[in-house]
Amino acid sequence: MKICLIRPPILVPAKNVLVSYTPPVGLAYVASALRNANFEICFIDGLGESIETRYPWGNDCFNYGLTFEKILEKIPDDVGMIGVHAGFSFDWPMCRELINLIRKNFPHVTLIGGGEHLTAAPEESLMESALDLIVCGEGEETAVEVAKAVEVAKAVESGNTNFESINGIALHSKEGKFFKTNSRARLKDIDNIAPPAWDTFPIHNYLDRGFGLGVDRGRSIPIVASRGCPYQCTFCSSPNMWTTRWVIRDPDLLLDEMEDLINRFGATNFDFYDLTFVLKKQWIIDFCQKIEERGLSFTWQIPSGSRTEVIDREVAYWMFRSGCRNLTYAPESGSPSVLKEIKKKVSPESMVKSVRGSVKEGLNIKIAIIFGFPNDTLRKIFESYMFIAKLALAGAHDVSIWGYAPYPGSELFDNLAAKNHIKLNDDFYDKLRTYGDPSKTTSYCENFSNNGLKTLRIIGLAIFYSISYLYRPIRPLRIIRNLIKGTQESRMEMGLTDAFRRIKFYLASSN
Repeated sequence: MKICLIRPPILVPAKNVLVSYTPPVGLAYVASALRNANFEICFIDGLGESIETRYPWGNDCFNYGLTFEKILEKIPDDVGMIGVHAGFSFDWPMCRELINLIRKNFPHVTLIGGGEHLTAAPEESLMESALDLIVCGEGEETAVEVAKAVEVAKAVESGNTNFESINGIALHSKEGKFFKTNSRARLKDIDNIAPPAWDTFPIHNYLDRGFGLGVDRGRSIPIVASRGCPYQCTFCSSPNMWTTRWVIRDPDLLLDEMEDLINRFGATNFDFYDLTFVLKKQWIIDFCQKIEERGLSFTWQIPSGSRTEVIDREVAYWMFRSGCRNLTYAPESGSPSVLKEIKKKVSPESMVKSVRGSVKEGLNIKIAIIFGFPNDTLRKIFESYMFIAKLALAGAHDVSIWGYAPYPGSELFDNLAAKNHIKLNDDFYDKLRTYGDPSKTTSYCENFSNNGLKTLRIIGLAIFYSISYLYRPIRPLRIIRNLIKGTQESRMEMGLTDAFRRIKFYLASSN
């Protein structure tokens, strides 16, 4: 049976700070699992197949990638099952329209969906779209079981497919009611998961341009060393998507995959997409030392944020020595009371010490901060200001300060929804742009207005960068030098490069 997997184009507000052109690592894993189960895979990467294309979507947003018409043209006529990924809730209205168009053009083909948003809001997603079912959570085993059920039904020419016995899915029952099967247990042996099927993707479209989740340090390809996160931060949907089971791969097997990617695709940089990568000190030191023992030469980054409890001078030394150049710390807040409320088990003082040591060892550090949690106050924001100032003095290179966004599937989202403060609809999805579009900062805290929260964010950025550049005046000069040379070392340079690219894009398209 032929299966078509679709990664939709990405939806980006016109004033978003950064556009992330990232290969779809989750779907690449699913593609590999289906192929190993002897299914024929056709993959349509709505972004990667037309990265240079941008077209208006409405509400001051743009789609980057293939048009829906092009996607429909690429779906094979003899396809037996179609799978669509829907990760970010902000993208859902766009993904939903694509799904409904696919159903209109392929009325009798089994249409399934998966990803973080669909896992977090399965009932609403099924009600709003033409999906037959949703794969919830970790998708490899579930997708294979669903595909086998579809194949069996086609073989016996039956119109009825036995989905309800498959764990880990959501669908409408035969009576038309929402039905969610038993949760599927997480995959037990992470080292036996087949590596991503990058050969089914236009991966070179990303590699040739240096696109990825992290700073452009060459031909960047995603890599995953662990799955899950043992923590239960209330603003995060990870416990709903992955549970709190954290597992990490054998470092030698991980490096085998990385060497293979170097040989096959000429990768020179690896972006780790892990939710929580640095958790065991001895593991990370072993990993770094094995890179040196193998005589490998590449750079690697942790751009999405990581725990920092084990990153001391020794760990930072080995990380830099083995090729790590960029690391994001994600404390979210510098207020002890906020950290307790959001169940973020970090110590601000320990983090300052870790940042200082990492910078001294040569790592380029970005800090991720969130303002506007539901119980935030000015006093708590001021505590974060003090923390931000200390991080600037410690040598952190960049900071991002965003307004809190209540993502479906998180504990805080459920609390706000229970109080009728939010409701899943297109207006709510659009407000999630607060994470990347500073012009549309939205406050979910009764103590701050939208403009008030925006002002507090600007003040925080001013505090950080004024201290950072006052104590290290060479840094802005290096940024200018790198921009002129077309190279990147920091997230600031990454953001500015993308902004200039989009300005050129806009000027070219307007002419």
